[in-house]
Amino acid sequence: MAEKRKYGIGRQWFPDFKENGCVYVDKTEYVWKLAHHGGINYFLSRPRRFGKSLLVSTLHAYFEGRRELFEGLAIEQLETEWTPYPVIHLDLSNGKYYELARVHPIVNGLLSRMEKEWGVTMTGDPYAYGERLVEIIQAAYQQTGQKVVVLIDEYDAPMLDTVHKPDLQDQIRERIRDLFSPLKGQAPYLRFVFLTGISKFSQLSVFSELNNLTDLTFDTEYEGICGITEEELFTVLKPDLEWLTKAMSRWRQPGWGYDDCVREVKRMYDGYHFTVNMADIYNPWSLFYAFDKGMIDHYWFSTGTPSSLINLFKVKRFSMPDLEGIEANMKQFNAPTERISDPVPALFQSGYLTIKGYNPNTGRYKLGFPNEEVYQGFGYSLYQYYCEEYVGSENQMDIAYQHMRIKDITFEQFLEAVRKWYAGIPYSITSKNQNEQFYQSLFYSLMVGVGADVHAEEQTSDGRMDISLKMQDAIYIFEFKSLTPSPSPRGEGSICFQGGDAVSGLSTPLSPWRGAGGEAPFAADPRPVYAVGLNIDSQKRTISSYDITKL
Repeated sequence: MAEKRKYGIGRQWFPDFKENGCVYVDKTEYVWKLAHHGGINYFLSRPRRFGKSLLVSTLHAYFEGRRELFEGLAIEQLETEWTPYPVIHLDLSNGKYYELARVHPIVNGLLSRMEKEWGVTMTGDPYAYGERLVEIIQAAYQQTGQKVVVLIDEYDAPMLDTVHKPDLQDQIRERIRDLFSPLKGQAPYLRFVFLTGISKFSQLSVFSELNNLTDLTFDTEYEGICGITEEELFTVLKPDLEWLTKAMSRWRQPGWGYDDCVREVKRMYDGYHFTVNMADIYNPWSLFYAFDKGMIDHYWFSTGTPSSLINLFKVKRFSMPDLEGIEANMKQFNAPTERISDPVPALFQSGYLTIKGYNPNTGRYKLGFPNEEVYQGFGYSLYQYYCEEYVGSENQMDIAYQHMRIKDITFEQFLEAVRKWYAGIPYSITSKNQNEQFYQSLFYSLMVGVGADVHAEEQTSDGRMDISLKMQDAIYIFEFKSLTPSPSPRGEGSICFQGGDAVSGLSTPLSPWRGAGGEAPFAADPRPVYAVGLNIDSQKRTISSYDITKL
């Protein structure tokens, strides 16, 4: 019978897993391969909560020659020497860098610990981080007679905290550049240098001096080095899937079994692709949380959406519908800009977008949301960004949508809830966003956040659909128009709930969807398709009228 195991959630130090009997998915073959790759300097970008710190600590234990920790793992059969090397391990994620004054206490603390370990007495400028790191490397080399291993975890954390403050970010970048710039000159004393982060190093120009890094981010040989591959899920973690099935079946419908659990786990946590091989990678944080709690739920977003990403959306005025079917090329990911300026690679590196396809003829990647957890969580986060003064109002729309889904209310009554919801948005928000895209983005992000099957900007032969909403018994195509309403016999701004009838207050036709092929993308779908035109009153900042037409 399936039993719950220990999962070590929150543990990032490799020795802890063996000492505490926690489940460990063996990545040591990658460690050995990387250590014997032939180069010196390596960089890996992966999203947060994806196992980068655990990988770094595994490298730490391996290079220290701690063979006893690797008994029964793949590397035990691969390594024959187990030569111990001096290791310098710097983790820059242990602190927040919201002001320049915070940089020195954090970096000074890391260097002071290393100086104490290697008996280095600091006599010069304490802010000369690069010089201090060189002295530590030299001391470690001289005392052991072995070349030094340098491991730097989350190198970009200081810059990501200040992406919305360019001047401050410039100052912090110079401090961090000073820390790393001497590494290139220390090559004769270095055995191995490994850096991890979320953002690509070229985008932050921290390593302009260290220009000989081997980037493993898109390397097919190392695509499974972090995260859980599908093969690992169905072998190493199969007992845990069985345990999760048992735990979930207690409250699911009768007959809910292993195959149902696998489908739901895949829908929620799978879908990350880091190379053109498109090997499926599962989010390890969410997966192990689900095993530990015995519940498939949203866990990655409970750790918080990085403020740097939301701030980037604010600066660049990006909206969630802009991300539907977006494409990118490798130049975008490797552009040597002074700071993060393009939301697309930032979203990919942060784990909000992933590779959905690759066209070798054009060299372009098609990107999209990896799974339902990210899709819904990102929609909710963006809704909070759009309406930071209106947080909490998503509950009323969630209730309205769920009641419509189970047939407690009609679609027309749902639209009335939408109208009241729009009407309640504070003037301070809508006065700055009088355009169709704002109202479309707001509605779309919220519907994604409440778990609706909703899509934006789907193309047809006649144009683009603003939003399509798929329900169990119908499909609705929305078109938004932000216009000053025309006078009508019913009174300006009146609302009519006569499904299928044109409303006299509607000041624009539903082109191109009314009888013009808008239903074509759903031709093979047996559900009826309805076009829904929404006029937004620019004065009252809510729906003034609408039209529902069956296509």
